[in-house]
Amino acid sequence: MRMTKTLNKRSPSPKMRPLWLVTGVVLMTGCSSTPDGPTSMAALGALSPDISRAAPEQSVGPCGRRYDAEIGVELSLIQRMLDDDKPRSAAAHLEAGDYGLPLAWRLEGEALRAVGDTVASDRAYEALLGTCLAADGYRGMARNAFSEGRREQALALMREARQTRPIDPRIRNDLGYLLMLAGDNRAAAEEFRTALELDPGHEQAAANLVLALSRSGQRQRAADAARHFGVDARLVGVRDSASATVLSASAPASQSLPRARAPSGSEES
Repeated sequence: MRMTKTLNKRSPSPKMRPLWLVTGVVLMTGCSSTPDGPTSMAALGALSPDISRAAPEQSVGPCGRRYDAEIGVELSLIQRMLDDDKPRSAAAHLEAGDYGLPLAWRLEGEALRAVGDTVASDRAYEALLGTCLAADGYRGMARNAFSEGRREQALALMREARQTRPIDPRIRNDLGYLLMLAGDNRAAAEEFRTALELDPGHEQAAANLVLALSRSGQRQRAADAARHFGVDARLVGVRDSASATVLSASAPASQSLPRARAPSGSEES
């Protein structure tokens, strides 16, 4: 069921204002100068009658939506709360702000997933399906399905995420891991190789590739890949003997799917 929140952002609750006040002041002062020295408002106005007002007051979201710069600062701080493992605080601020923006829905899905409310998390992710962040919605729902043991559904949803955003290394890694769990090690290896070409520093995809090659009987290729990517063979052995059952949080690409690393939540992937 899609979320029915209005796309018009309501003014933040007075209780939220103190949280953003200091940051807002820093942001405004930081916009008043350039590397070549202070730029006068008159000089800005000479470029365009409206630029002196629009430039410091507008942010552009991932789907091209323009909104007040203050909202952009607030959403950035909420993302930082998630990065700092404070999902309840993030969820509380998202509820208070009632932003009605795709980026906010993605953050809400991640926050609610982190506290174990997969039903509400799915509602937030579903709201993304008609936006430019649809891939994040499919990926989020796939991770929720996986955490509840619905592996077939998780695989189908992650395939939708891949089709929607094929260049996301987090999604390619996550899909590869689900394929590996389903016993399709060769297809999984291809997803891991793609993730590594998209992001050569994706450590999780490298470890997963070595594991997939090993499981498919390609021991020499697995050893070669381990040397090439600097994967600890002992770690792969541990991963091969233990079944990972948890999808990772969204943040860094190197922590994408299972936490057996730990094979994210970017989403985020």
